[in-house]
Amino acid sequence: MSQQETKNELRRLLSILTTGSRDEFKKAKKEIESLWHRETKAFQATAHVALEFLPKFNQIENIANKEAFASGLKLFFLALADDHFEILKDFTLKIIQHENGHVREAIRNTAEWLYCSLTSRMNPFMYPEGKKLTDKQKTEQVKARGQYENYVKDIEMLIDKYDARDENVEFIEEMKPSVNKSLQQLWSRLTEGRSYQKLLEATNPIPPEILIKRKEIEEELDSMLRETESMFSLRDVKDAIFNEEDNDDMMKVVVMFDRGGDASELSNILELVTDAWNYFPHKVLNGLSPAEKLLEH
Repeated sequence: MSQQETKNELRRLLSILTTGSRDEFKKAKKEIESLWHRETKAFQATAHVALEFLPKFNQIENIANKEAFASGLKLFFLALADDHFEILKDFTLKIIQHENGHVREAIRNTAEWLYCSLTSRMNPFMYPEGKKLTDKQKTEQVKARGQYENYVKDIEMLIDKYDARDENVEFIEEMKPSVNKSLQQLWSRLTEGRSYQKLLEATNPIPPEILIKRKEIEEELDSMLRETESMFSLRDVKDAIFNEEDNDDMMKVVVMFDRGGDASELSNILELVTDAWNYFPHKVLNGLSPAEKLLEH
């Protein structure tokens, strides 16, 4: 199939997503997936045809078609996210404010490819290990960091806009279906991984005294993990602290070292975990540690 034929076929299938019956758009989504697997290069070269349809989303009359279109864009997002990130991001943030929960969920799942684009460009796979980034990769890395940071900020602004202050729940999963919940889920996905930790570390210079203390604690944690024969790693400890949601989560870190030892050993563990808690970054503190927050004041 030529590129022009592929382009025409993609345009036809996208049109079916926007106006076809349920049986027709289900078939169209399968055909899009089949075309991706059969003509990957041609699909990637002509995927930009989907950009013609984004401004017309409000013209789609049927809710089921809106959901089908949003979910049917997944492979287009995969193909386009690196070069057309801003357009796709703006479309995602527009649709995730839709009143219908099925439409919001469809675009939230499709937007997973925006996350993949950001993380793969920020942290490109290098082989063999130690190989240096090319100038192009370095440029893309800086660009992706800025896009990631702005994407998170844009979502946070929308969360403030839709914040239901009367909804008193502890976890996102406990929230009632709403635009705010969809935004919270999107934000959580973006900020839960190691890539976001690295982004915050890159944008928040660490004071020398904090850095020195952090290195000392890391060495002590490594030693304690070996001594207690823990199944967890230093990375597990740092991730647990970074993603904590309240002070009770500190005990989850303590459990990583607990092998049923005596009171003296437990006391040493508590002291070390408290130091780690105070000197390692926390997501709820925008990537800072409690010790750094104290230095700010």
